[in-house]
This record gives sequence, structure tokens and C-alpha cells, in this order.
Amino acid sequence: MNNKQRYQNWKKARSDKRDQKQQQGQQQQQITLHQLQQLNNQQSNSQDESEDEDEQQINKKEERLNDIKLFMIDYGQCDVKKCTGRKMERFKLLTAIKPKVKFQGIIVSANGKKYVSKEDEELLQKGICVIDCSWAKIEEITYVSPNERLLPHMVAVNPVNFGKQFKLSCVEAIAATLALCGRREQADFILSKFTWGENFFKINKDAFDLYQECQNDKELRVAEQKYLEMAQKKENTGQRNYDMPSSSDDEEENQIQ
Repeated sequence: MNNKQRYQNWKKARSDKRDQKQQQGQQQQQITLHQLQQLNNQQSNSQDESEDEDEQQINKKEERLNDIKLFMIDYGQCDVKKCTGRKMERFKLLTAIKPKVKFQGIIVSANGKKYVSKEDEELLQKGICVIDCSWAKIEEITYVSPNERLLPHMVAVNPVNFGKQFKLSCVEAIAATLALCGRREQADFILSKFTWGENFFKINKDAFDLYQECQNDKELRVAEQKYLEMAQKKENTGQRNYDMPSSSDDEEENQIQ
């Protein structure tokens, strides 16, 4: 074999080797692209699953926050600008109904004979309704139902009746009812729509610490008596953090709002 043939053979072998490397590189590139595509698909599926889980969690939370349907019997006696029930209605948290409607759920009323409690679960599933009227005209309200329930002792935190016993606004009455029935999360949610709302359970903490374990009317009355004794001791030692009402309160300004 002469030098020319050797050179041609060497050149061809070199070219073949170069082509082989190119083919291997292309194959590796194809494998890499395929793996990358698989990885992207896996990440996309994982992201979709994560988003689905997040959406499910959000939906579950929304269901909890709107678990119990809320209503208000509107007698048209309150200041519309100050009425918490009207504000809840604007936020679509509550539905206003006429006095002639016979509500089948729990009705929070000063005329009730029994404290609302966890034993009212069956009624609770049909909703909670407050009576929206002026405290000064409460005796004129003639709504009668076997489902009327009272609230145990607590004080108002709303700006109109701050620190006054029992004279709660609509949102406070509903929140208290939800909490007493074991729906504290929904209670906190509706109060969060008001700048002063978070203070309701803070100021009434001692009361609800005792009430939260109660299952029925009888247990609540015992817990209420303990709370009143404790509150009286605090009053005697000057530890009270709100203004106690006097017997000469001006009922003209006091409204269920």
C-alpha cells in the first residue's frame, strides 16, 4: 500500500469517526430533549395537582365559612347607616326576610326562654336568624316562635352600645350564636368585616372560655353564674376593661343593629 492509499484510508477513517461522534451527539441530544420533555410534563402535572389541592382547600374553607345560612327579620327601625345586619346583607353574608315569614331555624330573640347551645344542632342546620329592631321598641315586637333562643351574659363591643350588657348588634348576636353552637371559625369570619369585630371575643373572653364547653341550656346557666361571680370580683377590684351600664341608660339611642 503506497502513501497515497494510506492517506486516503486515514482520511476516511477520520471522517467515519467524526460522523459516528455526530450521530452519538444527536442521539444524546434527542434523549436529553425527551427527558426534559418528560420532566416538564411531570412538573406540569405536579403543579396542576398542587393547584387542584389548593382550590379544594379554598373551597372547603369557603364552605366552612358559609356553613350555616344567616338571616335577619327586618322591622325597619334601625339606622341603615349603622345597622350591622344591613352591612352583612351587602356582603352577601345574610338574607333579610319579612316578619311574616315563619323561620324554621334558630331565632335569636330577647323573648326566648332557653339558651342557644350545641343541642340545637338540628335547628342550626336550617339557619340562624336575628330580629333587627330598635331596643327602645323591643316590647312592640310580637314575633312568636318555639325556636326563639336567648344568649347568655356578654357585653356589646359595637360603637353604639360598647360595654353594655346584652345589647348586641346583629353581627355580634349571630357570631355569639355560631360560637355557642361550635362554629367559631364562621363567627370570626363575619366579625372580620367590621373594624371593631375582632374585639368581641377578646372582651368577652372570660365568658366564652366558660361557655365553649357547654352542650345545653342547663350547662350554660351554670357557666353563666360562674362568669357573673368572676366578673363581679373583677368589678370589685377595678379590673373591668369596659363601662358597665347603669339603670338610667338612654334607651332612645340603643339599637339592635
